[in-house]
Amino acid sequence: MNRLLTYLSVLAFFFVMAGCNEGSNPGPTQSKDKILVSSPWRLKSVTDPSGKAIPQNQLSFETQAIYMFDIQFFDNNVTKALDRVSRQVVNGGTWYLKDNSQTLDIEVSQFKGLFGVVELSRTKMTLKQRFSIGGVEQEAYLVFEPVV
Repeated sequence: MNRLLTYLSVLAFFFVMAGCNEGSNPGPTQSKDKILVSSPWRLKSVTDPSGKAIPQNQLSFETQAIYMFDIQFFDNNVTKALDRVSRQVVNGGTWYLKDNSQTLDIEVSQFKGLFGVVELSRTKMTLKQRFSIGGVEQEAYLVFEPVV
């Protein structure tokens, strides 16, 4: 059970990182942190830098586990991973946007990471990180969509 919670925490961090975008403009009325907390986020796909989807069977177990959870960010810098079926909180921790909202810093029990924010809008969050894909570490994007 502790191992599952650890994997969920890692997934939550990946979701947070996927939501930020270096070139995105959230608009004059909403800052990136407000967009981030506006709804839970669900991992839609993991892509290579060119945008090509990476099959789930090539991803590490930890990255695959992110698909099982919705990640919710709160105004008080708390993040929680929610089981998609039961809606129960599986793991939690903290989040912070840093470097002029270009980096998402996530810390969940037994997991900590910095994710580059590629895009963060009301309809999409893309986070950049290095992952093991097919046994080779490479840059990949976590693409999230809001849970409606």
